[in-house]
Amino acid sequence: MNRVMYIKAATCISPQHSYDAEMFLAPPVSSDTGRLYVLDQDYRKYISPVAIRRMSRLLKMSITAGMQCLADANVQPDAIITGTGRGSVSDMEHFLHDMIEFKEEALNPTYFIQSTYNSVNGWLALQTKCTSYNQTYVHRGLSLELALLDAQLTLSEVDGTQNVLVGGFDEMTDYYHFVKNKVGYWKQEQINSLELLKHNDTTGTIGGEGSSFFVLSNDNDNDNATTAITAIQTLHKPTVEELQTAVLSLLTKNGLTANDIDVLLSGMNGNSGFKAFNDAMANMLPGSAIAAFKHLCGDFDTATGFGLWLANYMIAKQTLPELAIIKQGTSKAIKHILLFNQTIAGDASLMLLEQSL
Repeated sequence: MNRVMYIKAATCISPQHSYDAEMFLAPPVSSDTGRLYVLDQDYRKYISPVAIRRMSRLLKMSITAGMQCLADANVQPDAIITGTGRGSVSDMEHFLHDMIEFKEEALNPTYFIQSTYNSVNGWLALQTKCTSYNQTYVHRGLSLELALLDAQLTLSEVDGTQNVLVGGFDEMTDYYHFVKNKVGYWKQEQINSLELLKHNDTTGTIGGEGSSFFVLSNDNDNDNATTAITAIQTLHKPTVEELQTAVLSLLTKNGLTANDIDVLLSGMNGNSGFKAFNDAMANMLPGSAIAAFKHLCGDFDTATGFGLWLANYMIAKQTLPELAIIKQGTSKAIKHILLFNQTIAGDASLMLLEQSL
């Protein structure tokens, strides 16, 4: 059963100026190094200076994004659900390095404790005094999607108004980039990140990182939500035909046709191996505007979070950022967005979003 979820607030710390939405892409941030890093914010607003000294970048940006999202929604969370593909990689690397250097003796446990996947959830629960449902999903490129599906189930189980904090976060480290380069994750040629999609004739993409949080509710009380998530679907390494069938089924189940989709927001990443899928999606939605987001944030396991934040931004502002546009559409208003993402491993997800009236 699909339960509509309303986005009451959305916060994103990314390689772009997304934390302050009014500055988004003004100016755009780019990189020639094959990877994009988040723009650090003033983390002292939600984290004490003493605690900051012991925290990795992932913890700082995720706690800040989550707390700011709750502040924007002005609610206390009834549940905290997150997804991450790798958790705090830097803390894990630091701990393993100390194990080798100190021969497993006199180790500092801080890096081990903070390297666990649910450390962000624990900090957020302590900060908000939330003792309710708390869950972290670690399913590689579909981690955030599964967190959103869990939120959908959680909100379906209650009759009264509930508010769930959902987030996705991952970080980029030098060692992670080095390892994944050996299995062909990244582009071998040096390109500017904003030019990524013009290089879809070679394999690989660019690395990225980010933290995105959303306050989701089962009730659009006081009409304070701009976007509704009406459907979510995940696909395990689909063929082009299976993807097309899934899209048609998703639209039909929600009483829509291809003509109703104003924007196709695609997670195309410049990898030539995925070109057939992107072309198939474009052909299915000939009248829709096509926009992309991974040339702005890089590719990482929970990059869908940046895509969802951008979709909410588009609906709220009723505008398509020029740097995101691949093709103009026929619609003047943005009422329905189909968010499509394909992971480096080949899995895919579909998310149907609509303007909340």
